[in-house]
Amino acid sequence: MIKVSVIITNYNYEKFLSRCINSVINQNLNSSDYEIIVIDDASKDNSIEIIRQYSKFDNFKIIKNKKNLGVAASANKAIRKAQGKYFVRLDADDYVSKDFLRIMTLYLESNPKILALACDYILVQNNDKVRVVSSENFPISCGIMYNREKFLKYGAYNKNFKHREEEELRIRFGKKYNLEYLKIPLYRYRMHKNNKTLNKDYANKFRSKINLMSAKNINIKFDKKNNSLLENVIAIIPARSNSKRLKNKNIYPIWKKPMIYWAIEAAKKSKFIKSVYVSSESEKILKIIKKYKARPIKRPKYLSKDNVFKIDVIRHAYEHISLKLKNKPSLIVSLQANSPEVVHQDLDYAINHLIKYNLNEVSSINSENIQNAAFRVMKKQALFQKSLSTYFGVVKTDIVDIHNKKDLLRLKNKKNAL
Repeated sequence: MIKVSVIITNYNYEKFLSRCINSVINQNLNSSDYEIIVIDDASKDNSIEIIRQYSKFDNFKIIKNKKNLGVAASANKAIRKAQGKYFVRLDADDYVSKDFLRIMTLYLESNPKILALACDYILVQNNDKVRVVSSENFPISCGIMYNREKFLKYGAYNKNFKHREEEELRIRFGKKYNLEYLKIPLYRYRMHKNNKTLNKDYANKFRSKINLMSAKNINIKFDKKNNSLLENVIAIIPARSNSKRLKNKNIYPIWKKPMIYWAIEAAKKSKFIKSVYVSSESEKILKIIKKYKARPIKRPKYLSKDNVFKIDVIRHAYEHISLKLKNKPSLIVSLQANSPEVVHQDLDYAINHLIKYNLNEVSSINSENIQNAAFRVMKKQALFQKSLSTYFGVVKTDIVDIHNKKDLLRLKNKKNAL
């Protein structure tokens, strides 16, 4: 009886395939106890010829997709055809130690209540073993052995995620995702120039999806401390009128609405933000934002010049708001008017991040790990401090800030690509 199915997903990895398959064939486990299923996702190289050379081995199966489906859909296809009580997925550019299947299956057989088991892995670059990495601290999608029946019962991989499919799975399964970690490096994770994890555009697209899913699943425990922090969360949107690079930037039409509309809408849809304020010296802008039920703050002239720091505008707005409220703002969200891609899930994710890790402030950063101005969540002490926050966190976003016509074109091209 087959205990475990090894599923190798391949797309154009002819260079690494043999090493991967050989590592599975040469396991310290009886060959009748496991099967190998190689699914080729419509490769354009010589992969299928290499795979067919192994068809003489016991329990070796080949699945060839007629068109490229992506790793999640391909894996699901193989998992449903598998016969093992357990399954484990390998990328065709990786390989495993000879004791991988024996130890992993023994652990799962001894712990029948858990869904899955991950082991530590060794990073391999240019065939050199670089270092051992903890799968608990730095998880990867491969080398995780699952109880096949439970995996399919809970929903399998999301075929729409061609990247970061394991993260999506963990969020969607929730508490059902019962994963344990084995502190033994049995998996070999190869790093090379063709890794899809190194493709920034590809990774950013699916990172954004993961952030949105994480925000939707936020479940903050409302103890006394968190109750006070969430009691009166406000959003402040600075919006000057005299922009030079793009005239009337903050009310420039984006998707048939003034650009500032999208920031207001994101804040209004937040689970936590109670009130949305716009600080501007422009009567025109303040008149427009009232239509969208944001609260106007007339900004003084001395805070409306080119050389004024945004933090000074936020401080002024905070003090203006605090004078009129008995219930002082508990958290301040500084939100940029010219970042129309910001959505409420981004803001809720950042607020949750601040509370979860007891931070003083959380700022958005771009795909290059550079701080941008899209949004910033702050406690009062962070708003008025004169030094950098000791407890400072970040949230990575894939957001285009609009400052000129070139940025407008980037936004248009990006939307078309997605």
